[in-house]
Amino acid sequence: MTEPFVASFVGTAVEFFETAVIAYAIVRAGYPREALSALVVGHLTVFAAAMFLFPLHHAFPIFWLRLIAAVLLTSMGLHWSVKSAKRLHAHRRPGWAEAPLEEIGVVPRASSAVAFSLFVFLVMGKSSVVEAAEILLVVFPVAAASNAWAEVLLGVAAGITAVLIVGAALHGQLKKVPEVKLKLVVGLVLTVLGLSWLLELYRDYAM
Repeated sequence: MTEPFVASFVGTAVEFFETAVIAYAIVRAGYPREALSALVVGHLTVFAAAMFLFPLHHAFPIFWLRLIAAVLLTSMGLHWSVKSAKRLHAHRRPGWAEAPLEEIGVVPRASSAVAFSLFVFLVMGKSSVVEAAEILLVVFPVAAASNAWAEVLLGVAAGITAVLIVGAALHGQLKKVPEVKLKLVVGLVLTVLGLSWLLELYRDYAM
């Protein structure tokens, strides 16, 4: 496995897991159509927007693309690591994991055989778009800097697939997944990758 694949896989998996937990809670609250449709529409919207960004990477020299990717990986990795370490120390979980419905303001209903809730669709859609945008923030600079688009896309697909498999295997027990520890590990991985890229850039520039 190469660095672009690893970065895109772990970055995608940890962000999509957050979306999946929220979507699962909304499904169990009686809004399966709203949750699943918003999940798909939100991610497809962001990925479609990424297609418009694709030509932009040709406008920048490879050095600056690599620098941007390295800085983003390092800063995001440090952010996730520090936040997760603080939560572990405080024995605290994020609101989306502990009480996802309260976090987004959705009230459970008795039956899903009623009118489609535009409010729930928009709430879930917002979450889906935000998390998909964070995936894009990780993977696009990595792909542009490394020119390893196939590996990055494979990493994205593998990350989403892995979360779906875990979700299916742990049906009804997603809240037991230690997401804080997982995000800490992913944050450290992204930090190491970003710092290694920065070191390579420094060596290339010094030479």
